Order: sequence, then structure tokens, then C-alpha cells
Amino acid sequence: MNATAKHSLSSLVFACTTVLAATMPMTAEALSWERFSGLPTQREQHRGVAAVQVCTGAGHIAVGAQTPTAGAPPNTNFLIERLDPNGNFGWRYTYDSGRPEQLAEVVEYTDGTGFAVVGTIDPTGSPAVSALTLSKIDCNGNMLWHRTLGPTTGVNVAWDLIRANTGNGVTTFAGDLIVVGEFTPSTGGPTVVRVARLRNTGALIWMNHYVAAGGLSLKGRGIAEVDTPSITDDLVVGGGVGNNGSIFQINGDTGAFICGSQLPGLGISQFNDITRHGNAVIAPGFTVVGETRNATSTGQIFVASYRSTTCALQRQVHWGATTADESAQAVTTVRATTFTGVPDGQLLIVGNMKGPFSTNPGSTDAWSHLMVPINLTPFTTGGYTGQRYGTQGAGLAGIETAAGVIETGTDAYFVGASTSAWAGADPQHAYTARISFNNMKTLCSVPWTAPATFLTPNTALTVTPTAVGPVSQLNPLTRTPLTTHGYCCAIGP
Repeated sequence: MNATAKHSLSSLVFACTTVLAATMPMTAEALSWERFSGLPTQREQHRGVAAVQVCTGAGHIAVGAQTPTAGAPPNTNFLIERLDPNGNFGWRYTYDSGRPEQLAEVVEYTDGTGFAVVGTIDPTGSPAVSALTLSKIDCNGNMLWHRTLGPTTGVNVAWDLIRANTGNGVTTFAGDLIVVGEFTPSTGGPTVVRVARLRNTGALIWMNHYVAAGGLSLKGRGIAEVDTPSITDDLVVGGGVGNNGSIFQINGDTGAFICGSQLPGLGISQFNDITRHGNAVIAPGFTVVGETRNATSTGQIFVASYRSTTCALQRQVHWGATTADESAQAVTTVRATTFTGVPDGQLLIVGNMKGPFSTNPGSTDAWSHLMVPINLTPFTTGGYTGQRYGTQGAGLAGIETAAGVIETGTDAYFVGASTSAWAGADPQHAYTARISFNNMKTLCSVPWTAPATFLTPNTALTVTPTAVGPVSQLNPLTRTPLTTHGYCCAIGP
């Protein structure tokens, strides 16, 4: 951020500890709302989120993991939770196979039969054995089927899942499930990206490993369709290669490599999520969000926009206060009905920052902002300036993090985790915030500013696809209710 923005950050310390204290407690309507859930003997976190459009109840569904605190068996379990638009808890379940596992993302079926979730059976043994998993649950949380995808001798990490809007109608179809994850073989060698396309029944269409040249490790943190419709049903993966942020485009019908691009940023960079932003008004293309830093600096938010063809870079920006460590974790596009006065196709981004906020010199907080696609400037029309979510008040040092974001057409949610003392000594809660007020400005908002630096041009990236398999059937996991939950209006934005 520039000097003006840094000054506004320091002035927030007074505003958040005097004006905010005088007005607490705030109503749920004034702040939208925040929710936490979890057990005092467990650490819970959300990683992925989807709008509920077809199953009864609307609202959203979030997925993640539940892990015992120190002294308990280290058996992390799947965690899935449903809330309605008013923040009322529907159901919360954990799912346990007897081995460590966690979920990364969720999508809803359009036929009303439930949701698909992607996750990982975590590494155990030597050499490490883990698995990338894909499962289906119904609208009430019953697991219908549970499968592993691809090689297991090594370390698997699940990252993203989308439901295709395109297909050629012969081998691929709208409604197909597309998974992206990373795999590091136990035999040594660099990390590779795994992409799998499956029918909505879980039947495999194709599955590839993508290997970067030069023995560099490749990251695949998010996946999106390039355009809807698209003649070739192309997909694009955002992540990183070596120390650079990267994207690469593949044919959605076959998995064949098309083009790639890598960006050094400030020297150490990666992208954490990706979204398509094309519509009738905004030129087609896609945007990736993440973080960049040099060897000695704190992290800064890193965003890049690309055209749909030839992986051509349109613009890249970075910004952040020198006193704060900042990153962008997830991005989606909004509809014209999501926020009052915000046009269709604008970017909604959430992330994390650690800096001198409130009375805490090292406050770790989540944030949400709106951004104009392609030119990558802050959306500020009508007073929109973004929002910070974190513990307020002297002596409070909780941590709020954002991991995933979704919009429903009438509001938006982000999910993550919180260590704030919302429920006594509970070490970590799964955390949800609803963003639905007419403008996103609060007493503690942190405005975006124009980037201080436009970064260097991109260079080409080539990755090589290799077909892998198989898909293996597992027994569906039994659900266990998670009952502890709460509502927060005295700690938050």
C-alpha cells in the first residue's frame, strides 16, 4: 500500500478501540453475521464452501477437518456443515475411516441429489501412503459413495473441485466433476499436479499427472473453466512452479496441454485460487489470486488477469502494507444481485493479513474486498472499501483466517477458522462469516489502494501430461453429529 493507505491503517487503531467499544454489542444485522462451531477437545476448520441452490434450505455448505487437541489420537476427520441464510445451523457431521483425512472443497449437484466433496486420506507409514478422495453425500449428509483417485504411494493433497458447465456431449458432459490436487511420490522427485475428470456418478473419464520441466515442483491450487461455452471445454489450473506463480491451460475433453505462463512477482510467489470472469459485458478470461514476496519482505497480495487464449497476460498487480503480511486465498465473481450497486462479474476476494490492527501489534485477521476484473483496481463505487474480520479489544489476540468464498446471488459467505476466545478455552473453531450488507464498509475496514508496482512480464511454462489411474471404490463413511456451535456478535469485524 502507499503512504496514505499506511496512515489510514494506523488511524484505525484508535477507531476500532474507542468507537467500536462504545457501540458494542452490535446487532447481527449491522455486521451481517458470524458463526463458529466445534468441540472444546477438537480443532475445527473449514476449507471449502458452496452455495446451496437446489437442496431444501438454501444457505451454504462448508467442508474441512476436525483434529483432536494435544494428547488425543492424531486422527483428523472429514467435517461437513450446513447453515441456512440466517446463520441457523442445519446439521454438522464428522466422518471417520480410522485414518487421518480432511476435505478441501464441495460442489452441489444440480439434480437435487446432494453434493460432491474432494479430500485426502492423509499420509501414514513409511514410505508414505495417502489418497486423493472423491465422495458424494445427499442433502442430509449421508455418504452415498466414496472413492480414491490415482496413485497412493506418496503424499496426496486435495485442493479444488468444480462441476463442469461444458462438455462435448460425447465423452464429456455438463455436470462432470473436475478435481485438482498435488502428488509427491515416496520414491523422490518433484511434486506434480493431478487433474481428474469424472462423470457425476464418479466414473473416470480421464486423469493425468502434469509435470514441470527442469525437475521443478508444480502446484495446482485452483481450477476453472476458461469460458462458458467453450468449443474445446478448456480448463485452467492456477498454482505455482518453483518460486513463481503459474497457470496452465488444458483441453477439458482430453486433458491435453495447451499453454502455460509463470510469473516471478517479487521473487517468491504462488497463486491460491482462480476464477473465470467472462460475461456479456466483461471480456472473457480468468483471474488468479495469491501472494508474493522477496527473500526478506513480508507477503503482499498478488493478482493476475489472463485472456482465454494462448495464456496471454492482461495485467498483474501486488500491494500490501510494509508492516503487514498479506495474502489472497480465494476468489469468485459476483452477480448483479449479490451486492447493491455492484455490477455483474466483479471479483470478490478473501484472504489473510497479520499486522498492527486494533491494540494488537501482531493481529492475524481475515479480509474481504471487491475488485474490478481485468484492470485489477479496487471497486469503490458507492462506498465499497472492503472489510477486515478479527478480534477487537485490548488484550485479545485471536486468529481469524479465510480459506474459501462463495456468492449465492443474494449474498456471499467466506469460511475458515478462528482461535478467538468465543467459547472459553476451545483452541480452534470452524468459522463462517456472511457478507450481505449493502456496502462492505465497517469501522475497521482497510481500503485497497492502487498498486505501487506493476510487475514484470510473464514467461512461458510447459508441463507434460501423463495418464494415471485407477479409481478405487471404498465403503461410504458413517457420519457422527457435531453439536457444539455458537453465534458471535461481540467479536468480529
